[in-house]
Amino acid sequence: MALCAIPIGAVAGALLGAEELVLVSVALVVLLASGMVQSASRAGRARGNWRIAVGMATSDAEVGSELDMTVTLAAAGHGGATPVWLEDPEHCWERVHRRARAPGPRRRRTPNPSTVLRIAHLESGATMEVRFSAPTERRGVFTLRGMQLWCFDTFGFVARPAAVGPSATITVHPVPLVVELGEELLRGERDTEDSRPVTPLTHPRRDSFGDFSGLRPYVPGDRLRLLYWPALARSGELMVRDFEDSGPHRVHVVADVRALIGEAGSESVLATVAAVGLQVLAQGSVVELSTTAGERVAIGPGSLGAIALLRAIASLEIPEAQASPRWRGRRPASATPPKREAELPPTAGTPLVVTTAEGMRALPGALGFAHVVVAP
Repeated sequence: MALCAIPIGAVAGALLGAEELVLVSVALVVLLASGMVQSASRAGRARGNWRIAVGMATSDAEVGSELDMTVTLAAAGHGGATPVWLEDPEHCWERVHRRARAPGPRRRRTPNPSTVLRIAHLESGATMEVRFSAPTERRGVFTLRGMQLWCFDTFGFVARPAAVGPSATITVHPVPLVVELGEELLRGERDTEDSRPVTPLTHPRRDSFGDFSGLRPYVPGDRLRLLYWPALARSGELMVRDFEDSGPHRVHVVADVRALIGEAGSESVLATVAAVGLQVLAQGSVVELSTTAGERVAIGPGSLGAIALLRAIASLEIPEAQASPRWRGRRPASATPPKREAELPPTAGTPLVVTTAEGMRALPGALGFAHVVVAP
């Protein structure tokens, strides 16, 4: 603004015969010139003599939790005697998007002197720690681009960078919303190509995989070759041989994040999916997570299964709702017809579809056999 006001003021003063405007313009030119020289001189003395380190207790946090980051500044030589200002990290965090976006030029603007922190004089070899809060207000993966130390002139008109800090990344996952589900449903189905759907209303049909575990009453759908005929002769009841189903299992979880349920509904769905997935991993089964946006990931149980699931959910993106255009009169023949609502991705077996009450009323008919979990 000053660069635009100076020539305008000088021309206006010369045309109107106002010497005051011309003198003010000259004074501003002198201040800007001296500020550029002073800030460049300070930055030259400080550059190469400051080190910035960023530390955090963990790189994973829940939405709404407190996560502190520590910025350690170290001065060397005569750099500590140069006045410097630390950039506010609140303006340095950027959300990481999985979908490719058009790259745009990144312009680093000079920070406002009122939003930077003045660093006190440090002796050579001394360090200083400053604590800030990391962004945990919403779900996602966030990266901290390099914070900068700036050298301002005396009046705060001009600033030059003196040092750049390292980058850091944090993952903010939703707080799991626990829902009550049956153990058989959470254990899932055998991870084989010929596995068939299992519903919580009937006893799962088991084949002769695993070790023999005993006898149980016959359930319609059991294989006849598993019948234990001596029990029928003794008690008159049909009994079948039961085997421990110790093979790998897989649970298909579909997260309904369609635009019609809104951002709040989608976040509730993902929080419920996190709870369901953690329960499935605790059962020792594989979680195959799909979303209505077409993303899919499979995570197995183990020491790192839970954190891998939470990180995968944190990185999921919710499709933005697109308002349909309003037409006056008849729609032109050349107009593009509106896109149909995205269908849920196909899955093998019986999936657990996590949605909201509003989304449940608009589920595609092909998922009539699915077990629907309504998010709180």
